[in-house]
Amino acid sequence: MKKFALIIPLSLGLSIPVHAESERVIDPADVTKVYTQSALMFSGSSDIQFQGQVSGGMDNGQQFALLAEATFVDDNDVTQRDPNKFGSDYSNSRLQYFHVFEPGLEVTPKIGVSLDYINTRTNIKNDLLSVGGVVAINPAYTAGFLVFPRAGLMTGSMEISGVSSSKDDLTGYSLGLITAKHLGDSGAYVSLVPEWQDLSGSDINMQNFSLKTSLNVPMNSACTWWLNTRYDITKGDIDVNGLSMPSEWQTEAWVGVRYYF
Repeated sequence: MKKFALIIPLSLGLSIPVHAESERVIDPADVTKVYTQSALMFSGSSDIQFQGQVSGGMDNGQQFALLAEATFVDDNDVTQRDPNKFGSDYSNSRLQYFHVFEPGLEVTPKIGVSLDYINTRTNIKNDLLSVGGVVAINPAYTAGFLVFPRAGLMTGSMEISGVSSSKDDLTGYSLGLITAKHLGDSGAYVSLVPEWQDLSGSDINMQNFSLKTSLNVPMNSACTWWLNTRYDITKGDIDVNGLSMPSEWQTEAWVGVRYYF
């Protein structure tokens, strides 16, 4: 169960592709293919997440997408949450702009650049900006696996209720690796996404590790409807004014339905 939420993993947003109008085959396993889509996800703690995304393309082959997502819980105080009640209180949200370039390189045929704004209003309150990049590795060099290294720089403010006396300005970085493998010819795939985040300020220092495993299966022959399942493992360490806050490994399961337009 999720007991103490930190910040949203940045690689997660990139693992939700958007649809370009010129594409006929929908392949969400490739994060540098862009699709317009919407999704509704439910967690094992009865949290609800809404996702929506629009995309477009340019004459030079570049593609872009704008993602918006918001998560709702039954109580913003994580210590008071009831896993049997569906969420109605706002917890966190993200806005992301994602732009894909094709540099014409054999080893790295596509490069993506993202700009994220993350807002969290739980025991931890933060407003963060991140600029990141993701590189698509040619599957010919990775034994057929889809591999996308990602890195980003982060800045913003954070406040921890009952612990920090005021907001602290933070800077840091994130490192992630998005991997995927198709299962047969149906389009179904599994994905494994480890990510490390490190943020530090005058009073608050935070390190967060997450590992997200997902199985995604098309529900129709056109691959417009998908069943999404995901299992998250996270651990965060926070130090406030030299005092370490206790932390445990947290797990959460998600299931939902996604539609590609």
